[in-house]
Amino acid sequence: MTLHSLAGRLLGIAALALPGILLAAQPDPLDANAAVPAQDYRSPLKDYRAQADEPLQDWRAANDLVGRIGGWRTYSMEGWEQPAEQGAEPAEGGGHGHH
Repeated sequence: MTLHSLAGRLLGIAALALPGILLAAQPDPLDANAAVPAQDYRSPLKDYRAQADEPLQDWRAANDLVGRIGGWRTYSMEGWEQPAEQGAEPAEGGGHGHH
């Protein structure tokens, strides 16, 4: 018997014995008194902080601030503004000339 075949047989025996060892290590799920490891649970809300309301200010001062910023039109255009820097122009043909 060569070393290679002996190693193969030992590996096969170990592979057949391994499932039995793993099953024996698990507690019986129907046994209420079985020892089980403690669960490590961390609530996703543990670090939650409620949003704090800003203190109220005089409505006239708030209106003046909005007017200095540019009024309601400034707020409504924020989402429509284009970025200040535009990238390079795309290549001619958009890369479809290789077909």
